[in-house]
Amino acid sequence: MKIVSTFHLPSSVLSSAKCRLGARDLEHLVVAKINRLDVYSLRSHGLQRECGLNVWGKICSVKAIRVSAYETRSNIAMMLTHPDPEFIILEYQETEDGIAELIVKKQLSLFERLPRTAEFFTDFLIHPSGKLAVASYFAGKLKIIKLKGGNYTEDFDVSCPEINVLSLCFLPTPEGEYALGILYIDSQSRLQLCARDIDIDGLELSPQLSTLLLPTLIPERVVPFPSELPPQLIPVQSNVPAEDDEADTAFAGGVMVVGGRQVLLFEIASIQDQAKQRGKQKRLETKLKSTDTAESAQAKAKAQERGFRKRKAKAMVDWPWNAVNTWCAIDETSRFLISDSFGRLSIISLENLVQLGVILVPLGEISSPTTLTYLTNQTIYVGSHLGDSQLVQISSTPTSAQDLPILAIPADIKTVTANSLMALSSTKGKEKATAQDDMDVDEEDSSEYSKIGRIIEPQGSYLDILESYKNIAPIMDAISVDIDENGQNQIVTCSGGANTGSVNVVRNGADFKESAFVQGLTDVTQIWSIRAMHDDLINTHLLVSTVTESYLFKINDSGNIITLQHEDTAPLGGFIADKPTLALSNIMAVQGTEHTREYVNSRLIVQVVPTGVHLFEWNDTTYVKLDSWKEKGTTLPGNRPFEIVTASINSSQVALALNGGRIVLLCIARNKNEFFEVLKHDTNSEISAISFMPLNAHKRFSSILSVAYWESNAVELFSISNNILSSTSSTRSVSLPAVVRSLLLYNFGTDTNSKKPDYHAYLLAGLGDGSVASLSYKGGELKDLKITSLGHAPVSLTPCEVDGRMSVFAAGSRASIFFSEKNRLANSPIMLKDISAVCKLNSRTFTSALVLATPTGLSIGTVKNLNKMHIRSTFFGLDNPRKIIHEPLLKAFGVACWRIEPTRIGTFEPARSTFYLIDDNTLAHLGRYKTGPNEEITSVLSFKAVVDAQEKPFFCLGTVIYKEEEIEPTSGRLLIFTTHAATISAKSSSLELSLITSSEVKGCVYSLKEVEGQIVAAVNSSILLYQFDVSSEDNHCPTYSLKKVADWHHNYLVTSLGSFEDRLVAGDQISSVSLLKVKKNSISLEAKDYTPLYPIAVEALDTSNLIASNDTLNLVMFTLGKNLRGEALESTGYFYLGDMVSKLVRGSLSNSDQKDTRFKPQMIYFASSGRIGVISDVEDEGLSLHLTELQRNLAAAIAGVGGPSHTRFRAPKNTRGPSDADGAAYGFIDGDFLEQFATLQGNPQLLQKVMKGGSEPEKLKISEEEIFKIVEQLQSLH
Repeated sequence: MKIVSTFHLPSSVLSSAKCRLGARDLEHLVVAKINRLDVYSLRSHGLQRECGLNVWGKICSVKAIRVSAYETRSNIAMMLTHPDPEFIILEYQETEDGIAELIVKKQLSLFERLPRTAEFFTDFLIHPSGKLAVASYFAGKLKIIKLKGGNYTEDFDVSCPEINVLSLCFLPTPEGEYALGILYIDSQSRLQLCARDIDIDGLELSPQLSTLLLPTLIPERVVPFPSELPPQLIPVQSNVPAEDDEADTAFAGGVMVVGGRQVLLFEIASIQDQAKQRGKQKRLETKLKSTDTAESAQAKAKAQERGFRKRKAKAMVDWPWNAVNTWCAIDETSRFLISDSFGRLSIISLENLVQLGVILVPLGEISSPTTLTYLTNQTIYVGSHLGDSQLVQISSTPTSAQDLPILAIPADIKTVTANSLMALSSTKGKEKATAQDDMDVDEEDSSEYSKIGRIIEPQGSYLDILESYKNIAPIMDAISVDIDENGQNQIVTCSGGANTGSVNVVRNGADFKESAFVQGLTDVTQIWSIRAMHDDLINTHLLVSTVTESYLFKINDSGNIITLQHEDTAPLGGFIADKPTLALSNIMAVQGTEHTREYVNSRLIVQVVPTGVHLFEWNDTTYVKLDSWKEKGTTLPGNRPFEIVTASINSSQVALALNGGRIVLLCIARNKNEFFEVLKHDTNSEISAISFMPLNAHKRFSSILSVAYWESNAVELFSISNNILSSTSSTRSVSLPAVVRSLLLYNFGTDTNSKKPDYHAYLLAGLGDGSVASLSYKGGELKDLKITSLGHAPVSLTPCEVDGRMSVFAAGSRASIFFSEKNRLANSPIMLKDISAVCKLNSRTFTSALVLATPTGLSIGTVKNLNKMHIRSTFFGLDNPRKIIHEPLLKAFGVACWRIEPTRIGTFEPARSTFYLIDDNTLAHLGRYKTGPNEEITSVLSFKAVVDAQEKPFFCLGTVIYKEEEIEPTSGRLLIFTTHAATISAKSSSLELSLITSSEVKGCVYSLKEVEGQIVAAVNSSILLYQFDVSSEDNHCPTYSLKKVADWHHNYLVTSLGSFEDRLVAGDQISSVSLLKVKKNSISLEAKDYTPLYPIAVEALDTSNLIASNDTLNLVMFTLGKNLRGEALESTGYFYLGDMVSKLVRGSLSNSDQKDTRFKPQMIYFASSGRIGVISDVEDEGLSLHLTELQRNLAAAIAGVGGPSHTRFRAPKNTRGPSDADGAAYGFIDGDFLEQFATLQGNPQLLQKVMKGGSEPEKLKISEEEIFKIVEQLQSLH
């Protein structure tokens, strides 16, 4: 059984809408991602998130429904398109505490079994009045939804004669009337614009075309490729009220057609012209019904000719760039924002339509948008699928004086300056408006149009990027790699498109911001900070200990620069310098009578060395030694003297562990600056670590002592009562995997009472094998052991505070911060390694800082952002990364990019491919290789070969060569490269790629793998096996060759490969998957699946199991089994993910190795929406059954938004649509859904409903506490 969990949520934005949702005078922005809605309020400091809503389905669009004409408040409407179409209305509500949430008011299913899904336009419209909605999902059908007060009242279906609809919009009409503008492709592949009235009473779309907007044919030269780059309609409201005296000469409203080489503005007909057209229609209908055959035929020809006329637009302007992606209105009458697919943003102005025509003002470059929303004060929200979403402000003056090459206007398009336009506007008189009767005149050319529209010459950028929201979609390729060689894998993705290509390094963890570094201090084993007085906030000195001696440093902090000054301890009163220090701390003095004890602030400091304990006092210039303690009078067997092996100091107590297993507790004598021996206790076991830190940080003493033993590797908690140490079996841990080298009993919460909700006590043990053992301390018992690996070096533990949260810094080969989150112990990795010691530091410059002892010196800095998603990017712009590989020997990534130059729509788009080498740490470019014209790099591979007795890295690139009018590629190449240091002339790079050998192939190289030391290439329908050979003779340069040794031709189109040891998985995108075995110079079939799967990505789990994703957004799992005919691939898992998985990579996302977990992470998946997730194996069959039952009970108790139920939502999908015969998902469990169980702690009633199920057989067989532990482990994996 596999569990599917999400690590990085989808980041691609699909739609957005501005509205006012609450009763307060506050505007909101609603942002839709593939499976989630987020609501933000517009504040003076920016966008502030208010609430969100997860959705079971794929959101295509979101819009606001106006509640009434007298109220500015709105509800939210959204439409789902997959797996089943749905129309959903949501209401925004706020509690008295100001907590917001979205409530479902209506879920309307749009699904029907018979109609065909619309090919181009699957979206919905909301009428400006908020009284009507139109949804389009099926070809030839529309769903009309009546609304009242922002809520659903009724709906009905209407037939739409225009089958291939590209765009719809509501046309301006009088109140109570509704008309749709329809842009469609007719049966002769011509682009047509028409209108139809919506008859609410008749529950239909008018059979006759509306007279509001006369039908017209849009020429091909205006919109060259309507089916490939669909144009859009923009409704334009009238700019003059109907009661105005000049209404007859003003613009009455209409529709703009955008997306072609020109922007066309068509005006709606006046009332008089509509009456005239209705008369024509009536006369034509009479003739069509005539018994006179000739008259009827003539009328039919006339009707056909009238429908296909090219009518003049009211106005137009040339569109100088690529296809229009999206638009939004600044106001509904005169100003619109439009952007093309490369993020070139402009304003379309209709303010002075009569005098100047349509004016296009270039503004600047943004991310390639999927949605634009005008907010307020010239601020725009840009939602993007291909790049970062942005908050952009339009400036009245250029923000950049430099001309942007991407905004360049083609030479054949005339532009004007802004100054000349202003002059023209002031001198030109009123022109005669276009007569409505002229709309029936056939247009011969567009020479008249060019006199109307004007394009302002670009003068730099007018845009300020106020904020960017990181987006790593679409993920085209990805790898998981340990870049820093510290045992913590990071994810690297090829993302973006158009003008926003990027490579992103993704990790989850805390940040360490280094502020200073002190070189030269090496071999440090311990480090402590010292204050002048115990309660001071500022540290004055550092004591550093090595294996043999100790060093004292004075901290000189001027506020701008910090230095460490080495102090000679002799004149300072005798700090022990010739021995290693085991413990050091400021300590409080004790005053009072025999029956009272008062802890007071003091200048006392305790130093523990192996030979004894020493008490010092600071007197502003020197440390004066006041007292010492040594074990006297007794010896160990063999006359060995007692020696202190480890120690721990709190504000008033000193705990010593001596060899032989003796424990000694000291304190400061009452009213005396000397030691007082509290007790001695013999454990008869050698002690490896001791801790005396109080669980209550506000207390000056501790009543619990933590002790760890060498031989048993166990930890024991002693309670102190009447100067006696005692313990029970419940306070003794089991034997841990390795010896304990550091120990800490710590409360990660803010409450000091163990019965309070934010009291989280844990015992942490840093082990000698590089692990951290954690046990919860509840009710006086140690339980719930967990082991977390941080490498191989012994781990030290240091309490600290990060972002106001109680935390522990664990350092070994790797570093991690432990903290409490959602009532569980979590840990967040830090990108640090080989830290030998840590201490807290407060100075004038550094507050709440840490000092880290590294192999080369001391690093001073702060830890921030616990458990934050960190994304480090390098931007390639128009170069869109498509494939990536990592080469450890070069410490570099190899990235294959595809670049399309932005041009005007309808013109040739030059393209090229480039292979880059970039540094895996700095992401700086090291070298590159450009392919020839019309050649694209489609796959990459890194491998090693021995050359002159030395292992060297090589790169193999698979390409395809495009040829004109070629449907299936017939030509490609395999290119083998090596690297060497760049020559002096190569100033732009430090490495050069040298082509050493190549081989031509008959098709596109879709994928490359290295199996058994051989190169496997998927080329069209074939799988080819190559041998790379290196030969060299004495005193001669080596020669390289690439030889094909085997092939396998039993597929249609192999686009993806996966491998494990000598097994190869082949994904045939037109068929299914095959499991092959690769031997020396041969490929043989193990088994093949013959179901129509249509896989997108495949990968092998092991030699007999594999996972695939397919085009209907499912995950499928196969295992190699046997039937009567021999070995076969048996389907063992089928699960609807709801996202297009583009890459599967074996590996784990967990922050660190969990040695005792019940789940084994096996696979990382990457999706086109930016989602990253992990697939984990549940090896225990009993646990698999329990989790399946838990998922069943959760599905019955928790209702989601979208879809009838969770079970139905996760059921596998196919291209035929849902059926009653469809089976439920199997072999996979929804981990994200299971994790919702952790949220039920605050809802006892719902929790009991889940535990009891719907009947006695459905009652869960494991306890609530056990389930919570399982969910915690599941959360820790991602």
